[in-house]
Amino acid sequence: MTENVISSDESLRRLQGIPFGVAADELRITAIGAKIEFAKSELQTVQTYIDVVYAGRIAVTTDDGSELPVDTLAHLGSVLSNYEHSLFDQIAQLEYDQEKLLFPPDEDERCDDNEVPDNQDV
Repeated sequence: MTENVISSDESLRRLQGIPFGVAADELRITAIGAKIEFAKSELQTVQTYIDVVYAGRIAVTTDDGSELPVDTLAHLGSVLSNYEHSLFDQIAQLEYDQEKLLFPPDEDERCDDNEVPDNQDV
């Protein structure tokens, strides 16, 4: 009967580092997943805007009736394309970070460049 009884100090030590039963890595993985989903949604929106800009389906009228410079929409398309590239890079980095958390490297892969693992010869 007494083998099931634990001290309060021991139960507190078990709970340290895992708030509400969720490990810190699980929280990071979830946060990265949410960032990936947001970036992918943003990417779809930007790609739709790029298609609209380059298809020429935008009508722009100035307040004073003057004509716009010829390359106005091309500049907007360029800015959107740069943002698109930035989103691709961000998604790739987030997916890499998530992959590292989901599948941590083996001990052999964790060695510094100058270190040689025990099971390899120089």
